[in-house]
Amino acid sequence: MKISTKTGDLGKTSLMFGRRVSKASERTEAYGTVDEFSSTIGLARAFCQDADLNKLLETIQLALVKLMTELATSNEDFSKLVEKSIPLLEETDLSFIEGKIDAYEKSGVCFNGWIQPCSNPCAATLSLARAQTRRAERRVVILKEKNMLSRDLPLIYLNRLSDLIWLISAKLG
Repeated sequence: MKISTKTGDLGKTSLMFGRRVSKASERTEAYGTVDEFSSTIGLARAFCQDADLNKLLETIQLALVKLMTELATSNEDFSKLVEKSIPLLEETDLSFIEGKIDAYEKSGVCFNGWIQPCSNPCAATLSLARAQTRRAERRVVILKEKNMLSRDLPLIYLNRLSDLIWLISAKLG
């Protein structure tokens, strides 16, 4: 598959299953913001010296691929994802995040006000990622408010994920 198709030269892009939309549409804004967030998680992983944390961040990135797939699919085509057995975000992805939140809080990390992490590059990068997660969440809220979200799980997942990213960043720095 060629990367340069020239089909987007005039500001349109294809969603999953070929529907054409503006590159500035609410849907492309939503999955594009998740893509930015995932890239920032990748940068944090490059700075990360802890193998367990690196694995956790990789697991998050893999879930974000499923999330982007769902966000890049119109409601009309959502059933095709299921028909073709394309991996989607699952309740187990959410449970995984919630379990990690519980573990961090049990270890003594808890919210006690806004922080300015800068003690190390990984913590600072994760702080940026948390802010991007909140922006992605706002973009997905727009989809929900316009009845463009097929189910609520993506929104719930992003809300929990931003909490986890905050906890990780706080613990690091």
